[in-house]
Amino acid sequence: MNRQSMMPVGERGHVMGDGFKTNPEMLKVEGKNFSEIGRDFYQATTRLKNGLAAQGDGGGGGGGAPKETTVSSVAQDAWKGLTTLSDKEGTPPWGDDELGEKFGVVYEGLRDGMTDSMEHLATKLNEIGKALGRMAKNHAENEDFNDALIKEHKPENQFGGEVRILKPASK
Repeated sequence: MNRQSMMPVGERGHVMGDGFKTNPEMLKVEGKNFSEIGRDFYQATTRLKNGLAAQGDGGGGGGGAPKETTVSSVAQDAWKGLTTLSDKEGTPPWGDDELGEKFGVVYEGLRDGMTDSMEHLATKLNEIGKALGRMAKNHAENEDFNDALIKEHKPENQFGGEVRILKPASK
């Protein structure tokens, strides 16, 4: 017990009075874990984007206005699809007909939003990890400083004087 405050004085990581419990080493470890999770998540996002691009989803809907759909054009497209693949090069997997164009617009917006969000989350997880590491370092330094102050503590009469409580002047 500390005589002045009547609060328990403990080792690092122990509860001090009504304070909070800290463990700088655990903060440091968990900070590294967060950073690793952020890095792994970013790498997974990159693999997803590369995999989608390899499947041909990066081409979008072709950029032009949807072509007019007629019974004849549908039949021609169906026959071409059954007989050849060479004319499909550069065409997104969902096709370039009117329905494919509409699907592509929605899909690409959702895909881009999702991958941007995933990259942002990966960055923030890494930032949290770094912040936990700084918190651990700062807390350990603070604990070392406080420990040094406690070890230097001198008795109350160290200045050879007397401590008096001043009372407010009455009106």
